[in-house]
Amino acid sequence: MSFGSDSSFRIPSNFGSLEFQDDHAPLWAFVTIKDKLGDGGGNKLWSCNFCAKVVKNSYSRVKAQLLRISGAGVALCPKVTPEYLADLKRICEEAENKIKPKTIPLPSAAPATLSQKRKKKGSGTLERAFNVDERNQLRAEIARMFYSAGLSFHLARNPYYVSSYSFAANHNLSGFLPPSYNALRTSLLQQERSHIERLLQPIKSLWLIKGVTLVSDGWTDVQRRPLINFMAVSEGGPIFLKAVDGSKVYKDKHYMASIIKDVINEVGPKNVVQIITDNALVCKAAGMLIEAEFHHVFWTPCVVHTLNLALKNICAARNIDGNENVFNECHWITLLVDDASFYQDFHNDSLYEIGYF
Repeated sequence: MSFGSDSSFRIPSNFGSLEFQDDHAPLWAFVTIKDKLGDGGGNKLWSCNFCAKVVKNSYSRVKAQLLRISGAGVALCPKVTPEYLADLKRICEEAENKIKPKTIPLPSAAPATLSQKRKKKGSGTLERAFNVDERNQLRAEIARMFYSAGLSFHLARNPYYVSSYSFAANHNLSGFLPPSYNALRTSLLQQERSHIERLLQPIKSLWLIKGVTLVSDGWTDVQRRPLINFMAVSEGGPIFLKAVDGSKVYKDKHYMASIIKDVINEVGPKNVVQIITDNALVCKAAGMLIEAEFHHVFWTPCVVHTLNLALKNICAARNIDGNENVFNECHWITLLVDDASFYQDFHNDSLYEIGYF
């Protein structure tokens, strides 16, 4: 796609999206901002979208370069043709009119000016060149997808959400269709699983050399199912292994020891050096069974869980008799625990009600 009368000039592939929303500095839309210098005065590092020249200065220099205003201490853009210059001046004029104090115009039968007609039709040269209408329509389609499916707005902050559209915009993918329902839950899911396994392989390769600690913790999800999580922690970093649903079993020491043993065998008995659980009696008994079978594996109670129990025990009602000073100084711990538990239950129930899980 040629640009202007010079057939050798083509639109750079790194053009940003144009949004004429800054009425005070509308010409920022026609340069690519690379970095904010942070030295005050609004100076930024930017490149001209017409000539690709990289410049380091403020918006006034942007205006001087694109509008070809001499005497401003900046080189005039050689790629701005007279036709583009007229459109750029029109955009600046319309932006300045927006920020002027509003007045009530008198009725007039005068015909619309050429500038007003071009603005109404959206047929300006720059609007056509940068596909402003198509960009706005695409934004509306994406927003409609969020609204109709009840997607969380936090998805817009997901880096893969942004990169997917950036990749599509910067490559010629004519006729491309998004993945189907079946592809997302079958072949693409298996492909992503293989990709994750490749990323984790450097960490797993250190297990035999440095050893690994298995960490287990029980919790209840929003559907009130008791789950038991297992993670592998090593020098390379933590890895989530799996979650076991224990809703239909009696979780005694033999059951806990059996699922821990299964995880040890999956990771490799030679790699495991330690098991960490909370210090509940059933977990402690299961840890003793594991130590009896795997002599090189040690069971360790969770320090955080131990401290939590200790702090809660300080302010327990049965301990305040004759020791009111301790209760008066530390009763905020009990209040804090109650508030945190209430907030977590309320948050999980709310997500469950709206169908998030």
